[in-house]
Amino acid sequence: MRKNRAATLSLDRAAMSAVAVEFDGHIRQQLDLRRRAGLSAPVDLTTELLDERIEGRPLTDEEIVSIVRNWTVGELGTIAAGVGAVCKFLADHPDIQSDLRAARDDRELLARASDEILRIDAPLIANRRRTTAEVTIGGRIIPDQARIVLLWASANRDGRVFVDPTDFRLDRDPHDNLLYGEGIHACPGAPLARLELSVLMEELLGATQSLEPGADAPLRAKYPAGGWSRLLLRLR
Repeated sequence: MRKNRAATLSLDRAAMSAVAVEFDGHIRQQLDLRRRAGLSAPVDLTTELLDERIEGRPLTDEEIVSIVRNWTVGELGTIAAGVGAVCKFLADHPDIQSDLRAARDDRELLARASDEILRIDAPLIANRRRTTAEVTIGGRIIPDQARIVLLWASANRDGRVFVDPTDFRLDRDPHDNLLYGEGIHACPGAPLARLELSVLMEELLGATQSLEPGADAPLRAKYPAGGWSRLLLRLR
């Protein structure tokens, strides 16, 4: 995660490619271990992918590596950024922190709260895409094969969709929140991410009486990363 973050922040494409190759090697090693283990291989999603059939054929190693990489790498940086954003928000909003502390046993409520916090303070700022056909969006024609950047953080603060977009509200329509994508591009790891963040909040609020800003000013992460690069908090 540290290597990938450093390469991303420096926009060093050679370093980003090297990190990707290294991580792919870790996944391929896991595939080899499971093949050698045979019937003794652990029962998990990676093992299931080795036995999966698509239109009668097994998945190639390249396909399995791509699937596992997207399941895992996507979570590392965004969850780290999400944890910082959630903790910073709670420390800055003692009234909301108090309400959630009183309801810390309700993981569904905590998951909704983390969704709303991360709508306001996005752990994933943007994604790059390439159009596959000419398309008109917002009255503007975008040609085929154009390189575009989708700013999720901006969309989730769109005042035409969210009334008072910087306000924390649990009564918003969850389908408007693009934190985990939408449609065929919805994040397959969203249920796990919500569970992790709700457990974090449950344990953090249960083990403390208050969460407050630290003495030193926090430092924002640099684009394209979200969250905070440096965040000191006081736990009481």
